[in-house]
Amino acid sequence: MGFHFKKSFKIGKLFKFNKNKKGGSITVDGPTIAGKKVKFTVNDKKKATVSLQGTGISYDTNLGGKKKK
Repeated sequence: MGFHFKKSFKIGKLFKFNKNKKGGSITVDGPTIAGKKVKFTVNDKKKATVSLQGTGISYDTNLGGKKKK
């Protein structure tokens, strides 16, 4: 375990920007489904996540092109 630092700030009610020493991400709040908020996150490692908060349900996918050999 080590010391961790994370900086985040919101712009309005929809956008949240996160930054730590390894990278960053942008989170967008989406609509409410069955009383649960939907969040969409994209990070600098070309990964996207859609999650339904409070349920443990989420979907991750890699963005971008093919991997190099």
